[in-house]
Amino acid sequence: LEEHPRRRILQKSGIAILTIAGLTFTPVVTPPPLANAASDQKPKEFNEVGQQETPPDGERPFVTLSNGVQIKDFRVGGSGGAVVQQGSKVELTLKGRLLNLNGVIFYDTKANDPNGFGEGTPLLFTVGDGAVLPGLEAGVIGMTKGGIRRIIVPADVGYGKYPDLEPKPFTEMEKRALDSV
Repeated sequence: LEEHPRRRILQKSGIAILTIAGLTFTPVVTPPPLANAASDQKPKEFNEVGQQETPPDGERPFVTLSNGVQIKDFRVGGSGGAVVQQGSKVELTLKGRLLNLNGVIFYDTKANDPNGFGEGTPLLFTVGDGAVLPGLEAGVIGMTKGGIRRIIVPADVGYGKYPDLEPKPFTEMEKRALDSV
């Protein structure tokens, strides 16, 4: 079987092409292997796993709390609203993503939609009662109603140490995604 010349060119360049229904996408570009690469030399991305890049000018960086939880407000809630503190009853609409699996979603309150109107079922808890991950509780303290905050929860105050606490995945696929880490 003779190999097509275009296929040889694509294989040498390291470009993977996916064609579906006549549309061509190039989702993966892999550089050719280096001939004299030392095995102990790693790209910067592998040396600094878990480190946050510096934010663009004018954007606030993540704030790291004493327990390692990182928070960043994207929208501060309405003024005059009650601030979340120990003992506050909280209703959250949230989406849980796995940082080390490129943002695979393992929990989404909007996906749990028993009535089919797209509003989902929020996560309800009282701060300090121990029903949810300690890292999530620490991350919501200081928020006000209507606020949007990204919370990065490390394993020692998250599922690594407390696998049975809320928020628990709804679907089998979400459970498998969370179990894979």
